[in-house]
Amino acid sequence: MDRFDTFRDELQVGGLPLSLLAERVGQTPFYAYDRALIAARIHAVRQVLPPGVRLHYAIKANPMPALVGWVRPLVDGMDVASAGELKLALDAGADAASIGFAGPGKREAELRQAVASGVLLHVESARELRALADAAQALGRPARVALRINPDFELRGAGMHMGGGPKPFGIDAEQVPALLRGMAPHGLAFEGFHVYPGSQNLRGEVIAESLRRSLDLVLRLAHDAPAPVRHVNLGGGWGIPYFPGEQALDLAPVADALAQVQSDLARAQPAARLVLELGRYLVGEAGIYVARQGVPWPGVPGDRWWYAPSFGRLWQFWPGDSAQLPGGDWQPAAIA
Repeated sequence: MDRFDTFRDELQVGGLPLSLLAERVGQTPFYAYDRALIAARIHAVRQVLPPGVRLHYAIKANPMPALVGWVRPLVDGMDVASAGELKLALDAGADAASIGFAGPGKREAELRQAVASGVLLHVESARELRALADAAQALGRPARVALRINPDFELRGAGMHMGGGPKPFGIDAEQVPALLRGMAPHGLAFEGFHVYPGSQNLRGEVIAESLRRSLDLVLRLAHDAPAPVRHVNLGGGWGIPYFPGEQALDLAPVADALAQVQSDLARAQPAARLVLELGRYLVGEAGIYVARQGVPWPGVPGDRWWYAPSFGRLWQFWPGDSAQLPGGDWQPAAIA
């Protein structure tokens, strides 16, 4: 909580006392997000990105409309994972040309919506590629395509492994060359590749290794591409500390790797732009969950106290601890 200011022992969010913000929202519980903290984090990320590297916001990290609208002009594009997120990005004013649509199991209606909108489809299977070709033919316009690759390596230390071995995300690397060679006759506009080995990683040296290995994989596969590579999305995976003892991500090795990767990509594929997609790293530490504390009563004498917060769940904490209130259900939200 040290990222939020306090004044007269009261937490401030966006320069407002929490009690005043609660009155403005009109009820508790609610989520509150600080615009200044989000802008500061995005600025800090910009400082480590080499010139020309594009920064996208992954809406799945937080799709609150006011937050998406605030982030939109601060980044270079949006990444979405559903038709609802696509509509949200477009409604926020995002340029369709700078939106990437990823996620396994896209429905045919979602593919048609994406083709009609002109966004870049991150294709995750041969079945999806065939369905996308049908949608493009039916709509009479080419579908912009980047193949999402399931890499043949795993990101060590990731909170969620999204590559290496059987995974629901992306096309296995060994299957990609054949798909690339068969793409041209079907009216699909190939633009590049998407590799995202894992998420929620707090080890900068591991993310750096992943960036280098991901680019090596992309450059190998590019030999079979039906057109020059214009788009290379190497994901993100930048984690934030959730638990006591976890350390914030050291960006120094990530910055060094990005400089090398950007240089290697420019030399091998001059038309390609490098994209990073970040979600929780941009907004995850800029918000809090606000609830009113109910009447306490003791459990075992001298042991702990029990509380019934206003969101209707029982919670407990040791005397002297700060309450870590869980969320989960959809609640009102405010951005200050």
